[in-house]
Amino acid sequence: MTDMAKVLLVDDEPLVLESLQAIVQREGKYEISTAASGQDALDLAASETFAVVVTDLMLTDISGNELLKSIKQSTPETQVIMVSGKGTIDLAVEAMKMGAFDFMTKPYSPPHLLSILDRARAYHDSLRENKQLKSELRKLKKNYEIVGSHQKIKRINEIIENIAPSESTVLIQGRSGTGKELVARAIHNRSSRAEGPFQAVNCGVFTETLIENELFGHEKGAYTGAIQRAIGRVEAADGGTLFLDEIDTMPLNAQVKLLRVIEERCFQRIGGTKTIHVEFRLIAATNINLQEAVVRKLFRDDLYYRLHVITILLPELHERSSDVPLLARYFLDRFKGRSRAQSLSPAAMDALIRYSWPGNVRELVNAIEYGMVMAKGSQIQPSDLPDTIQCRTDEPVLQEAQESRSLKDTERELIIRALKDCRGNKHLAAKTLRIPRSTLYSKIQKHGILFDDKTGDLMDAAAMNGNSSAASVDN
Repeated sequence: MTDMAKVLLVDDEPLVLESLQAIVQREGKYEISTAASGQDALDLAASETFAVVVTDLMLTDISGNELLKSIKQSTPETQVIMVSGKGTIDLAVEAMKMGAFDFMTKPYSPPHLLSILDRARAYHDSLRENKQLKSELRKLKKNYEIVGSHQKIKRINEIIENIAPSESTVLIQGRSGTGKELVARAIHNRSSRAEGPFQAVNCGVFTETLIENELFGHEKGAYTGAIQRAIGRVEAADGGTLFLDEIDTMPLNAQVKLLRVIEERCFQRIGGTKTIHVEFRLIAATNINLQEAVVRKLFRDDLYYRLHVITILLPELHERSSDVPLLARYFLDRFKGRSRAQSLSPAAMDALIRYSWPGNVRELVNAIEYGMVMAKGSQIQPSDLPDTIQCRTDEPVLQEAQESRSLKDTERELIIRALKDCRGNKHLAAKTLRIPRSTLYSKIQKHGILFDDKTGDLMDAAAMNGNSSAASVDN
């Protein structure tokens, strides 16, 4: 409280207003404005923001309560101290209900006034600081976009931005590891419910009995072992967001109960008779085509249509491979401090870009963390990455090879590509090509493919005619 706080003093009696101003002025820590009527006070409050307003209750033009109501509507953090010559309990209660910080009766002592004024100013400052912190937190959450510059990711971020303020149910569809919960949290964080709870439930890890208990909770004695009441996730999500992942695995009986909660926003705990009303936003996720599950009678059609209000389809990582470098650097920053590695070598980055990522973003996260743990220097090298990434035959490689002019060329190119990717390790290359190691050796000889055993680099066969001892087919 080192800055000069703005205070507005309001009274339609000039002598009282002058006396009030003198008392506050002596403190030397308030920037004072005065108003001789309620309307003057409203005009000042419209153009300036005050920490505290001290006003008489019985003004001639408008009442102090009207002034209080107007100020609290425009600037809720402003604290209003009401003053009246008629100190009745009813007036004090009414003023406090409307948001007054305190109520004083005339005559009042200067120390009493200054004590209340200081407390009102301190409370205003705490509210303002809290609001600023919440604003910064909300800004951070809002800026936490799904990482990527691919057009599909840009579109998803636009959708999230548009739907977050609504209360609509959202269904997120995408393969495992594509970031379904991340999208759900982004929607929650940008919504008006951001300060409320976010309850995430993976339906796939619970049996039919346990999923109902997890969702709806139970009363004491509801079943053997229920020694006390337990609150379920639906109840815990009240005022916030309920995220149900792998909802396609939810048993049909539990689907019926969930449907009732969605439609009526009420439920009963297991073993209970009391109806509990809840208010939450539902976001569901699945890694299968839910409509196909409905056709196969594995998922209720009525629940599907309640979930299928807004649907977000998440692309697999190989569909947006241009985002791999951006994601890799993002996760490198996240894991900084865990090892000496600070970056990826160009060869390692190339290996990441050309990998097919069947495990999507989750697999990339694991690969970066693995590489940082295994790295011996400041850069992650290809040899520091998991073997599945070091040795790969991606669809683009196969397509490129298939466009070659002959079957012989195609076979040779595939073998060279596999050996390069596996840094000359013929055992791993054979596994990658899914052929016996002996077959690989014979084909290497057939095509005259030579690799340096030490570096794993392809060598010029023509230059090796006179020095075949420099390379061998065995690793």
